[in-house]
Amino acid sequence: MKRFVIYMTSKTAPPTVRLLKTEGRKKKGRKMIMKKWLCLLLTLVLTLAIAAGACAKEDWVTPVQEIENWDREVDFLVVGYGLAGAAAAVEAYDIDPTAEILVLEKMPRALAGGNSIASGQTFLVPAQSAVETVKTYLYNCNLPNPIPDEYLTWLCQGFADQLPWIESIAAGVGYEAGYVGGGELKWGSMVVEFDSFEGSTFDGCSAHLRKIGSTFENGGVWRCFDLACTARGIEVAYETPAVSLIQDPFTKEVFGVIARQADGTEIAIKSKKGTLLACGGYENDLQMQRDFHGMDIVYTAGTPGNTGDGIKMLMEAGAQIWHMKNQTQSGGFWLGIKVPEHEATFMRNFTMAGNSWIEISADGTRFYDEATGYHRQHMKYLEYGRYVDLPHEKALPVDVIFDEKTREAGSIASQWLSWPTTTEGYMWTSDNLAEIEKGWIIKADTIEELAEKIGRDPEQLKATIEKWNADCAAGVDSEFGRNPEKMAPIDTAPYYAVSITPTLVGTTGGAKRDTAGRVLDWNDEPIPGLYEAGELGSYFSNLYQNGTFLSEAMLSGRAAAQTAFGGVSEIKVFEKAENNGPAWAGAADGDYSAMCQGLHDPFEVIFTVKDGKLVEAKLGEGRENMFMTEEQFAAYTGAIIAAQDQNVDIVAGATVDCQAIGTGINEAFAK
Repeated sequence: MKRFVIYMTSKTAPPTVRLLKTEGRKKKGRKMIMKKWLCLLLTLVLTLAIAAGACAKEDWVTPVQEIENWDREVDFLVVGYGLAGAAAAVEAYDIDPTAEILVLEKMPRALAGGNSIASGQTFLVPAQSAVETVKTYLYNCNLPNPIPDEYLTWLCQGFADQLPWIESIAAGVGYEAGYVGGGELKWGSMVVEFDSFEGSTFDGCSAHLRKIGSTFENGGVWRCFDLACTARGIEVAYETPAVSLIQDPFTKEVFGVIARQADGTEIAIKSKKGTLLACGGYENDLQMQRDFHGMDIVYTAGTPGNTGDGIKMLMEAGAQIWHMKNQTQSGGFWLGIKVPEHEATFMRNFTMAGNSWIEISADGTRFYDEATGYHRQHMKYLEYGRYVDLPHEKALPVDVIFDEKTREAGSIASQWLSWPTTTEGYMWTSDNLAEIEKGWIIKADTIEELAEKIGRDPEQLKATIEKWNADCAAGVDSEFGRNPEKMAPIDTAPYYAVSITPTLVGTTGGAKRDTAGRVLDWNDEPIPGLYEAGELGSYFSNLYQNGTFLSEAMLSGRAAAQTAFGGVSEIKVFEKAENNGPAWAGAADGDYSAMCQGLHDPFEVIFTVKDGKLVEAKLGEGRENMFMTEEQFAAYTGAIIAAQDQNVDIVAGATVDCQAIGTGINEAFAK
């Protein structure tokens, strides 16, 4: 017989019906029943098509297609190549190295990594003895919307158990774990965001991953797992997003996806063991933000690729949806600087170097204490005894106003976090002059002129500045109690303004899933063949504790793979040598080539070893794809050769290509 599968093709078009051929169902006793069902379904489809045609736009099409032969069949299909997707792919491979695993990634190679590459890189590890205590703490963080107790128990135990696995993956690709407060694991060395909550004194640590011998690496956790996927030969199809699930309308089983390739053609991919959605949230879909959270203007500080694709597919599949808003979108919104040249935002510096600055709201007045370290609670503050988001959403438009003293003091934007820096390689200048030249920061000789340039009432802005300056002279913030040590008058021309908006580091909405990674329907029953991991449908339902998103990404990705394959990968703990040496240690004399993936297409770097030392690094094919200049290339590789160590400082203005070369060195000699 043949099976009809209804799937959605676009936001506007009615459902398309695909006819799937099914083997092995030839029992004569079922023929009459199946014919009746087929007739009934054909009648229903025809009725729907006629109804849709009566009210549809002229360009709507409802084709009936047959999948007589799938375009591609794999053992396990992962949608989304962030940390959750990469961890799932690694786990699936390690359970069954013969399995064909395919990862679909919406973004090009240079922009892969999801939000994990733009994060602060911390993952949380509770001590085994602290599982019950951290469970109490995270329960309080989730209030007033707690998840089932068995879910939380599994989550906390998993966080405590998975460190040996993480370390084994890292060691296999030349990475290691580093810890807050020093290089070695020490219980209690962690960032606790809500220390007034019961359970906040649990023993744990905040960890990150970095190349062996280095101190910290932007995007280190993601880059480590990317290397692990590469080492295992796991296939990643870039610029190939999944656009719909293929699902049986009766059993609700998901067989695979329709994916759209870079050239616009669509292909049907069947997955024998299941389809895992690990394609992130809806940070970069303003309409979804307005519909589900009520945001008016908000941007993403992470990947521009998170536009709610997984949520839309899950809704169409009949999944039970949870955590779309929570109380504060969990990770909260941060303070972003949106510029035309970048789709994602920069972040306003958490701790401004200067003190002669304020933020003003839509009416031209100050509206909160701007200088408190809210980033320590993921930009939450106490209101009526509860932690809520900062008030910017209600105060828009918001501008930071500062003078020459603050301009000279240091970068007003983070030089660490945010997508334009971690992934696209733009480093905000320490003196802010380049950004003034670009027009990202508005400059004026007087307060009145500045007000005119940014569309503010000159008299109102002048009055606000005068009140601020008077409070600075008195040493007391009469409005919001800002720390006097962080107050200085705005009185040195030129004067500056930069617009800031809410910017998201992640959302947690998606399908409710169980601890096996299975997507649940509205009756809490698993939808066969469909899994979910990471930020999409996160277990965190209110306040976010530093490090839990990356921990959850790895744990939930592994759980889904284990369920699909019916096993658990063997954990191999690697012994760390006293001195691991450079990547070329022990390599025979000769040339070693690697294709390095920077901001654009790959470029080749050829490394030459002689007498056990790296003596040369030169460019091969693809030079035109390299973003950094040849002078920057020479400076970076020259430093590596001089130090005989790949862990040297990156060259300013060429972050991504430097990181690509560093990764390329490891790959070249790993061969």
